[in-house]
Formats: sequence, C-alpha cells, structure tokens
Amino acid sequence: MLEATVGRPYALYVHGGSDTIGAIRGVETIATGLKWKRLREPLSILGEVDAAAREACWELGATAAASMMTG
Repeated sequence: MLEATVGRPYALYVHGGSDTIGAIRGVETIATGLKWKRLREPLSILGEVDAAAREACWELGATAAASMMTG
C-alpha cells in the first residue's frame, strides 16, 4: 500500500523552542524511506513566531499547493 505514495511531494515546517534538528532529521528519514520528493528545504522556526516566520510559512504552503496543481 505504501508503494502508492512513492514520488509524492512533501514540504516540512517545524517550530521549536531552541532546536529542530532532531525533528527534521526524523521526518526526513521517514520521507526518504517512503521515497517522497522534498519540494524545498525544511522551514525551521525557533522561538516566537513573527511576521517573517508567518510569511515564510505562507511561501512554503504556496509552494506545496502549486506543486499539487501542476501534478
């Protein structure tokens, strides 16, 4: 059943208080095993979420949405 997802795109946003490296590594290990295609570098936000972080999240979402529309 998992073979049906091979090649699917994914994008990753991780928010942490002081570190996101382990979370990113864990997700990327799973995604690699599933043979998913990363759309862009993971977005890592540390600490408070400000306007720049929200804009980066919006761009990440727009990239993911555009990739789904183009197939």
